[in-house]
Amino acid sequence: MATLSGPQALALHKRFTLDFHADPDLKRLTESQARFLYERGFLPEKVRLYGLHPGNIDLYLSDVQRWLTRLVNGPYSIVFNDKVLFTQVFGRHCRVPGVIATFRNGRAIPYDTAWSRILDGSDGGRMMVAKPLGGGGGGSVYFIRTDRHHAVIETNDDNNSRIVVKLHELTEVLAAQEVPFILNDYIQQGDFTQTLFPLTVNTLRVLVVRCPSTGRARVMRAVQRIGTSESYPIDNFSMGGLSAEIDLESGELGCAVAAEGKHAGCGWSTHPDTGESIEGKRVPNWHDIRRTVCRVFDQLPYVKYCGFDLILDDDGVVFLEGNSYSQVRLFQMNRPLLACRELVDFYRKEGLVGAYNNKAVMEAG
Repeated sequence: MATLSGPQALALHKRFTLDFHADPDLKRLTESQARFLYERGFLPEKVRLYGLHPGNIDLYLSDVQRWLTRLVNGPYSIVFNDKVLFTQVFGRHCRVPGVIATFRNGRAIPYDTAWSRILDGSDGGRMMVAKPLGGGGGGSVYFIRTDRHHAVIETNDDNNSRIVVKLHELTEVLAAQEVPFILNDYIQQGDFTQTLFPLTVNTLRVLVVRCPSTGRARVMRAVQRIGTSESYPIDNFSMGGLSAEIDLESGELGCAVAAEGKHAGCGWSTHPDTGESIEGKRVPNWHDIRRTVCRVFDQLPYVKYCGFDLILDDDGVVFLEGNSYSQVRLFQMNRPLLACRELVDFYRKEGLVGAYNNKAVMEAG
């Protein structure tokens, strides 16, 4: 916060204060606990999720520090914040989902002839995914399956979880959203992630930074997200999905955790809905995945920080999207980020950690 001034500092202070007092976990805290967390920039939920206390708090990246990571890439954050731009930029260097159309201001903007073929039924049917053009969080995601006459739409909206419309009505449904939407081809996941939970596409989140000493990309943390009956039809961690840390050397999955829903509060070595093994499984071709992520990141020397969402299919890895200020609780519920000296060095160079963080990591290391 000390590095900010004027409207920017005021906006962050206002946002954090509103989020802090809206957090349902606040009522579980004493006044002194709440004051301590507020002064250190953590939302009340982190006591429950991380087991925060004065002895370990310095090992965790705070909510305010996480918010400030959006400034790390400067104006180049737009590459991650706009999904069309992400596709156009990263599509030169890796596999990305194809863009069919975008929707804004009540109309569709097709990207090729596929959209007209879908609407008139001559496409023969396909699977697609629609979601907001910017931002993240997993909200308002639509899975669409078409045939020659109808579109079946499934969503994580509890009020309209499944609807069937005629093809010509599809434009109206997507263009009526309050924010711009993007429609992509659906990526069929491979056998490994399909086995973890077959009802959702289970993605990897990989945190990459540009190493201050070498200027090269380095994977710092990675987790396998796994959908559940709580998060269906997506794997989103904030909606009841699971996060299992991936060992960076072996690709082995650790015990999975959930932040919300009926599966929260304990670790899961097997899937809570299906009984499928999680802990101990190894991500196939993990070392190739790490090399691919670093190679792609190094193609854009002007970016320094990103949380990539990846889909593993039978041909390798697809870059679904990038997050310029990645959510961190899906990492830190497994292990605190600031227990890693290299990551602390990066955050320190960017002005995001102070002397108390440095002291804690030296003790932990």
